[in-house]
This record gives sequence, C-alpha cells and structure tokens, in this order.
Amino acid sequence: MGKLTMFLGVGLLVGILSALLGIGGGVLLVPALVFIWACEMHTAVGTSLVVIFLCSLAGAIRHYSLGNVDVTLAAAISVGAVVGSFFIGAPLAEAIPAETLKKLFGIILILFGLRMSGVPEYVVKLMQSAGAA
Repeated sequence: MGKLTMFLGVGLLVGILSALLGIGGGVLLVPALVFIWACEMHTAVGTSLVVIFLCSLAGAIRHYSLGNVDVTLAAAISVGAVVGSFFIGAPLAEAIPAETLKKLFGIILILFGLRMSGVPEYVVKLMQSAGAA
C-alpha cells in the first residue's frame, strides 16, 4: 500500500469516526502518527490538531445543518478551550518530554474509555450485590 493511499485511508477513517462519535484527532490520529509513521509526540499532537481542525469544521457545519449543535453551549465552551489551548496547553506540551506526554495520553484514554464503557457503574453494582448477599 502506497504512503498516499495509507494517509488517505487513515484520514477517511478519522473523518468518519470524528463526525460519527466526536473523536478522531487525539484518539485515532495521534496514535497512528506515533506508531505507524513514527512521528515524535509533539509533532503528532500538532499535526493532529491541524487535521482535526479541518475535519471538525466540516463535521460541525454538517451537524449544524442537521440541527445537532447547541450554539450557545459551543460558544461558551469554545472561549475557555481556545484560551486554555493557546495560553496553557500548547506551551505546557512543549515543556513536557514526549515520553511523559505519551504516558499521560494513554492514561487519559484508558480512564475515559472505562468511564464511557460503563465499567465503573458495573463494578459498583457488583460490589453492591456482593455486599447484599
């Protein structure tokens, strides 16, 4: 498979999943850039942000046309996100070693994945039923 074909394939997958689930840049593209194309973590993050910006813009326009955007909520969150990203996140990422960023990224993915899959609630129910027995 040629490099261009692989780039387009990963881009297509990121676009589909980004518009479908609201994921893509961090969850899919950063690991692909690091593990498939051996990008350094800082480069993977920066590249992913550019790609996901364009992908998010396209998905947001489409979702807006479908009536799936709370404009007030998006505007309010965006102010904080832009300030946090520009003034804190990007400079902080530059100050943190790439290996530390990789580990932090992995931990956050695991924690969010467990939460989204319902594992904590399942464990609580198991513990409650064991206590009741």
